[in-house]
Amino acid sequence: MADTDPTTPTPKPATPAKPAKPAATTKAAATAKAAAPKAAAPKRAPAPVMAPDTAPAAATEPLDHLEIVEGGARDLRASSISITQGGARDVLAESVSIRQGGLRNVTAERVDVHQGGIVSLEAKDVAVSMGGVALARGERVSVELGGIGLGLANELRLTQGAARTVLAREAHIDQALIGTVIAGQARFERNAATMVLIAGRVEGNVRTLLDWRGALALGAAIGVALGLLRRR
Repeated sequence: MADTDPTTPTPKPATPAKPAKPAATTKAAATAKAAAPKAAAPKRAPAPVMAPDTAPAAATEPLDHLEIVEGGARDLRASSISITQGGARDVLAESVSIRQGGLRNVTAERVDVHQGGIVSLEAKDVAVSMGGVALARGERVSVELGGIGLGLANELRLTQGAARTVLAREAHIDQALIGTVIAGQARFERNAATMVLIAGRVEGNVRTLLDWRGALALGAAIGVALGLLRRR
């Protein structure tokens, strides 16, 4: 056996070369790949748009009770609504209670206001304590230590407050000042006063600047004055 020098590197076997692809075949494959149409990406179907009148019934059903504390809202609808130091625009409910807050339009069965204000309300029973209402329409309206702009009711009670105009079937006025009272029956107690009083029946003592006779005379005088001004 021949001696081998360990320092002499052992030659690696040569890797056989891969056969080259024919140029014609490669060119034909490239041409076929370029001519082949690309597959279109699948399109996602647009999300269905729900019309307002097809909204789920659960979204329009009123809540049983809704309470707002130190906050505001636009439209509220619930069986019972309680607002404390807050406000809302339009309110529809069976019962509304407001404490130190303000509302614009209220439609309810019963409305209770304490140290708050409402622009316009319509309800069967209205109770206002230390608050004010610009326009109140209801079966029974009661205002204590508060004010009312125009009150329309079958039965209206005003105690230690003030009102601009009252139209009622029965009006009970106690220590209050009213601009105009038009009622089928009016009852006055303890230093009640009114500027214009038109009533079918009056009970109690009331200080009136103008009764229905004076109102007719004043209306006639105003009509004459307006006629003279038109002529001039």
